[in-house]
Amino acid sequence: MIRVLSLAVLFAFVLGVAPQAQGSVAGGWDLNINGPQGPITASATLKQDGDNVTGTIDTPQGAAEVKGTFKGKALTLGFSIAGPDGPLEIKVNGEVDGDTIKGMLDFGMGQADFTGKKK
Repeated sequence: MIRVLSLAVLFAFVLGVAPQAQGSVAGGWDLNINGPQGPITASATLKQDGDNVTGTIDTPQGAAEVKGTFKGKALTLGFSIAGPDGPLEIKVNGEVDGDTIKGMLDFGMGQADFTGKKK
């Protein structure tokens, strides 16, 4: 009986801690992008509701609304910015480790790696 009770307590503890272990991407982020034409700095402000992430990103090309998910350490976002030939859809895949992030931006015609730090 004590063994069953101990397992039940352990199970409840794991369930209670697991959602908090993921952390949060909510807040401000300073980003450094290794663009095809040189380094680019940007900033993002993100909001998180469960796995869903929304917010804005400010780049030299202007501001854009972002939308995506954060599961485990994986952050996936999408946004559109105005390009010389019309809107440019950008997909972001990053791995969050505490207050840092690194990953890749895919803008259709190529990719660029990026890093970031929470403000």
